Parts: sequence; structure tokens; C-alpha cells
Amino acid sequence: MDIFEQLEELQKDLNEKTLDEIEVKYYQLCLKLAGIKLSNEIKEVDLYAYTDELKIGLNKALDIAKSESAKAIYFEYDLDNNWDSTFFICEEYSPLEDNEEDWACDWIEDLEGPSLERFSEIYSKNGFDGSNVAIGSTIYLVTRTVVSYVKVFKELSSTSSIPVCIAFHDQDPILRVK
Repeated sequence: MDIFEQLEELQKDLNEKTLDEIEVKYYQLCLKLAGIKLSNEIKEVDLYAYTDELKIGLNKALDIAKSESAKAIYFEYDLDNNWDSTFFICEEYSPLEDNEEDWACDWIEDLEGPSLERFSEIYSKNGFDGSNVAIGSTIYLVTRTVVSYVKVFKELSSTSSIPVCIAFHDQDPILRVK
């Protein structure tokens, strides 16, 4: 199984499925690849404090984007460093079909985002994609992160016209949320 194919599938799912359906789908995939113990360990991580911090950061990012006439907000988190994250307010934007991600490297302002140490601890046990266990756990950790971000965005600004994106450090392509 290829993790990058799963990330492409996640992008399609963001456009076609509900967030609950997405979480169930990737929990099931993790269950199949990594087993019940690891799947439940990931599922049981409480994301309440993380989503509260996401909400504060994304709200600030949306305000800055509006005032600066930015083209996009890009949220990036680092799998290898405590899930540390940053909101980038970007001057440019290219849609997914353009296959051009350089826009995310050119930002007006950046804001520190939340960390998620527990996800980083779980991730570090198996790595990125060296085994089926690693693939299953990584895609489920990524999915839970993405779903949390999308939920916060929908709660804050379902009427915003600015593109909102998310990816882990060095992910290509970047996931488009809106």
C-alpha cells in the first residue's frame, strides 16, 4: 500500500464525504493495517485542547488574511517535531489541478500554531511508511489532524472565500480544505 495514494484519496474524500465518514474510513484502514490496539490508541487521543488552540490560531489567520488581502491560508504541521505547526498567510495560491505548490512558500505573515505531542509520540514508534503498521497509523494520525482543522474552519468561517489548506511538512500535494 502506498501512503501517497492514501493522501490523494483523502483529498477526494474531503470533497465527497462527511467528516464523520472520513474518520470512520481511515480508522477502518488503520485497523486493517495496524491492528486494534494502535487504532484505538490513536482514536482515543483527546483533541479538545488541540482544537481550541487551532480555533484561536485560525481565527487570527483569517483576520490577517482579510486585512492583508491574502490569497490563501496554509496550515503546516511537523510529524517529526511534536506536531508543531504554523499558519502561513500566503500572497499567492494555485488550485490543486495546477500541480504547483510553490505558492505556499511565499507568505505575508506566519503565526505559531498548536503542537500535538501525543500524536508525535505515536508516530515516532512506527515512522512514516516503512511497514503496513506505519502506513495505517500515519494516515489515521494525519486524518484526525485534518478533520480537526476542517471542523474548526467550518465552525469559524463557512462563508469565507479564501482558500484554506493543510499539510504536514514536505507533503506534496497540499490538501485543499476550501
